[in-house]
This record gives sequence, structure tokens and C-alpha cells, in this order.
Amino acid sequence: MHVRSQNHLAELLGLSRSTVSQHARQGMPTDTVEAAQAWRRKNLNIARRKDVKPAPSGLAALASSLQGVAQKYLDGGKDIADLVPALRSSLSAVPFAERDHVDMREPVMRVLLAHLLDQMPPRDTNPVMSCGAPVYVDDMTEYEAREAGEFWYQVAAGELVFVGVNL
Repeated sequence: MHVRSQNHLAELLGLSRSTVSQHARQGMPTDTVEAAQAWRRKNLNIARRKDVKPAPSGLAALASSLQGVAQKYLDGGKDIADLVPALRSSLSAVPFAERDHVDMREPVMRVLLAHLLDQMPPRDTNPVMSCGAPVYVDDMTEYEAREAGEFWYQVAAGELVFVGVNL
């Protein structure tokens, strides 16, 4: 992907502008995301790279395990309402840096997000917000997708609460 500026590259890589500037001074190419990522893999200390995730803690494993149990209940036609508080607590307990290690199950997430998803307009009507931007977007950058994932994780974990939602 072609990059418009160092600021744009920072956004695409999920890094600060100062980090991208520093790496560019050290020789990192800034013309494409792929070239920058290749340089980072080759030249940076593995312990300081954002694209290398720490090993999951027991908290991430517990949250994944509870997701699996809830999935089995749903697969068996059972309601998981009684599991929702434990699911939310387990998701919230996972440190931010380890949340990518949680094995999220879409049907379970739909239950955890139902209170907000029920307020969303139908996707097939191609709705737009008051500013004219579409409500649903299919072509997101990696950065935008990561931000959206973090948002939905926080909602599922009960960290973001919407009272009287009216989208």
C-alpha cells in the first residue's frame, strides 16, 4: 500500500509519529507499509516490536476457555444468560496487551453485544449517519479494523456501557 506521509504510515502501522520518524532516520523505508514492516522485522529488537505479542497469561486462557464453554452451550441450544457476567468479567480482566490472545467466538460475542447490536439499523438498507458517512464500512485499514475490534471487545467486556442507546 502506498503511503502519503510519515503521519499516514504511523496510522497504518499503529505507531506514534515520533517512532516512525525515529525509525525513518535509522533507515526504515516510508514509501510502503510492506517495506516498513519488513525493515521493522529485520532491524528492531524483538522485545520492543508492536507486531510481536507477549505470550498469553492465564487470564487470556481463562477468557478463551469460558468463550468455549459458552459456545458449547449455544451449540446445544442452551441459553447463556447466566454465563454473561462471568464472560464479561473474564474479558475485562485480560490485560490490554494480551487481548489479541483471547479466542473470541462470534455467536458468544453476538450475545454479549446484543444490547447494542439490536439498536443498529439494518445493514441491507445501507444507512448513513447525520454527517453523511456510512454506518457500515467493509474496506477498513488494518489500523481502523484494530480500533473497531478494541471498541467491540470493550463493549463485550462491559467496559463501555451505553444507556438508552439510540443510534
